[in-house]
Amino acid sequence: MIFRPQPRDRGAATRERMKQWVQKVDQRLPELMPAVDERPEKVHEAMLYALTGPGKRLRPVLCMSVAEIFGEVTRPVVDLACTIEMVHACSLILDDMPMMDDASLRRGRVTTHKVYGEDVAILASYGLLNRAYAVVVERALHMSLDRYTPEDLVHLLTEAVGSRGLVGGQALDLESAGMPPEAMDLERLEFIHSHKTGALFTAAAELGAMAVDARRRHLSGITRYAKNLGLAFQIADDLLDVQATPEETGKDGHQDQGKLTFVSLLGVDGAEALLAELLSFAVESVEPLGRRADSLRLLAEVVRRRGRL
Repeated sequence: MIFRPQPRDRGAATRERMKQWVQKVDQRLPELMPAVDERPEKVHEAMLYALTGPGKRLRPVLCMSVAEIFGEVTRPVVDLACTIEMVHACSLILDDMPMMDDASLRRGRVTTHKVYGEDVAILASYGLLNRAYAVVVERALHMSLDRYTPEDLVHLLTEAVGSRGLVGGQALDLESAGMPPEAMDLERLEFIHSHKTGALFTAAAELGAMAVDARRRHLSGITRYAKNLGLAFQIADDLLDVQATPEETGKDGHQDQGKLTFVSLLGVDGAEALLAELLSFAVESVEPLGRRADSLRLLAEVVRRRGRL
């Protein structure tokens, strides 16, 4: 199947609605954080700094896109979508630390540990992660769900973050940095990024479905879509690292030099071909949903263009 963007008239309306979701997320994120004048002030300030930097907000938009397919994007749904961004921001703080990627630029700003120190940055990452769990519980307890419990929603997020999700993928990514090139293969690379990157995309999509009490049989296609989209997003990110400038990406350039990436393993042409294939698989997974899945098709197009909404 060849990936094709949706018709222009449908795409314009969908894009405008999704831009409004991004605005809602940007407005809501600081409202869900502790006040910066509340002790410990520096930790709360660092949490807010890491969370509210300019970003695409693809993960929360994915959450809300799925929720709209099966229900309505209400304030509780927006808040649940924000928890995905909190977890993502937590992971970025840790990714940028000297013992990880040792980055100095993120989302066009100085990285959190460079501004607040490594000690405060680590505490801020813990603060964001635990705030995400708290918000999930607080909102789930006040939602009328028949098929899912608050425990289901929290379990979904914890599994995405844990050793069988984001943490596990990051661990294998770090381990791979010291391995000889001949020990690397596509299967290992896909495993790393289906966990390090893809797990949070999958959690975002499934959380959106669960937040509106979608039937469990509808989750399979959504899950397949999110897994393929998440892996495609990582390939697009690998391509940007070698093709774009720090001004365009908002982060350090050639940060992946010397690492195992889809570009280093497959070359630019091979990585672009795999990107297109994964996006086609993603869109094919939601074809049975018809026009209701227009926002998911648009997200695939955003990833293909490696841009913003």
